[in-house]
Amino acid sequence: MTRLLRMAVFLLVLSAEVYLVVMLGDRFQPVNHLGYFTVLSNLVAAVVALLGVFRPVSAQLRGAAVLYIATTGLVYPLLLRGIDVQTPPYANWVLHTIVPVLVVVDWLVAPGRTTRPWTWLAFPLAYITYTLARGPIADWYPYPFVDPRGQGYGQVLVNCLVVAVIIVALSYVVSWVGTKLAQRRSAFLPHTQSQ
Repeated sequence: MTRLLRMAVFLLVLSAEVYLVVMLGDRFQPVNHLGYFTVLSNLVAAVVALLGVFRPVSAQLRGAAVLYIATTGLVYPLLLRGIDVQTPPYANWVLHTIVPVLVVVDWLVAPGRTTRPWTWLAFPLAYITYTLARGPIADWYPYPFVDPRGQGYGQVLVNCLVVAVIIVALSYVVSWVGTKLAQRRSAFLPHTQSQ
């Protein structure tokens, strides 16, 4: 079951990315495309899922992937729904909704014990630092809530703090849920290891 779920995640992300490239045509800009947290979190989820099809992946790495994609799944309806982020409908639905749900389901079905969830925060911190540093140089920001041109850096800071609170809280929820479910599962099935 988990192998099928993980292969589905990989194939869905792949199909959404190919669809995006084809639909955007000449408007597709690889550097800007990789500037979206949505795209990066989906790529991480897809790679981790594909690895998990063929061999066990550490719970720590899986937990990080769950955090990033769950963040995408939560931030989109909270801050981006109804805003044009130049994502065609199919890709939008797959990357913001379907894949986040499937990855979280995989975590619940095959949970893992994790430690130090705070280490997962390095990637989102690096992402926002890069985004805010590159924005004025490229004159491009991936999301309106990190774009200071219309709202100023004060509002961007508030927006980033809101997202940071969500990510920090979510990191501990992902770790706690995974660890508790893995402990419960091993108590019932002592010879089964989560993948």
